[in-house]
Amino acid sequence: MLACDRQAEELLRSFWGDVHDGAPMPAELRGLAEGAQSGPPGVRRALTMERPGERLRIEVTAVGRGRTHLHLWRERMLAALQSAPPATVEGAGIEPPHVSDNLTQREREVALLVADGLRSREVAERLGIAAQTVKSHLKTIFDKLGVRNRVELARRLGA
Repeated sequence: MLACDRQAEELLRSFWGDVHDGAPMPAELRGLAEGAQSGPPGVRRALTMERPGERLRIEVTAVGRGRTHLHLWRERMLAALQSAPPATVEGAGIEPPHVSDNLTQREREVALLVADGLRSREVAERLGIAAQTVKSHLKTIFDKLGVRNRVELARRLGA
């Protein structure tokens, strides 16, 4: 069964129309969760779903005892990159922006959740960490990406 907050529900619903809190997991997510559970806790599996104009990235982390955490974020895709075939994009030397490459995995998770509009407390609850830890991560993220606030972070990450 799927247990999610309203924002996660909306993200999932954009790709699976009948998804809601308490509903059975879509087959793709169930397979992803089972794949993560096949290893020790901490094993992570990822799935990327695309449609015109956006990409939904889902990472599943095994947390033990048959439980997994889903980490979701939506990435907007640039129109120029959508219309060009991949070979043309690579041949032109254009790569999709990936400004979070120098962030740690946890910093990336925090940055993407904050860019999606979650408050520090909500990010902390979703990731199972303290709100103060989220704020500490944000300071480091701001320094690494050269942004001053959450709005600039969201713009920088294309959220």
